[in-house]
Amino acid sequence: MSRNVTRRVAVTALASGAVFLIRKAHGQVVWQVNASRCVNSRLGEVGVEACNLCTSSCVVALSAVRAVNEYSKCGRCNICPAYFNIASAVDEKGLPSEKLCPRDAIARKPIGKQDPEDPANNFYEYVIDEEKCDGCGRCVMKCKEPLGLGSITLQVRYNRCLNCNRCAISTDCPKDALEQVPLPEALKPGEARPTV
Repeated sequence: MSRNVTRRVAVTALASGAVFLIRKAHGQVVWQVNASRCVNSRLGEVGVEACNLCTSSCVVALSAVRAVNEYSKCGRCNICPAYFNIASAVDEKGLPSEKLCPRDAIARKPIGKQDPEDPANNFYEYVIDEEKCDGCGRCVMKCKEPLGLGSITLQVRYNRCLNCNRCAISTDCPKDALEQVPLPEALKPGEARPTV
């Protein structure tokens, strides 16, 4: 009796492994950053340095991981801690004089009518330029609570990812934040199917 159970378990394990490999072969399994594990993405975690392994470990020259701003969560603030280096000197307009991103990958665009009488009441959209972003995670770290709202996270660029069997970033990640998932889990509502 126990032999039959053992066989069934072994067959089930092999079948699920085969299904995983078939999905991978057809581009239906992709790498994804698990934000709950990623040091850069975990909200509320303070006093930790930004991890730059997504930038330095990827086999692609410009990492397949990039920062993404989820606009529905963004506060569109006048002074965004993910855009400005809020520790820099203040300029004549009362804004920090330096940008945070070392590659200048975030563009700040005004939304609606600007109020010259009360500049702090103006709102902005922060758009990340995918061609410039290298996934260093600095903006993600500063967007976390308590300064930010957590709208910026790290995600895998499916069109750049080589879908390596042993992802170099995943191997180097201290928190195992990169994981392979079936494609439907990797997509968010409204996203198009990526080309792998």
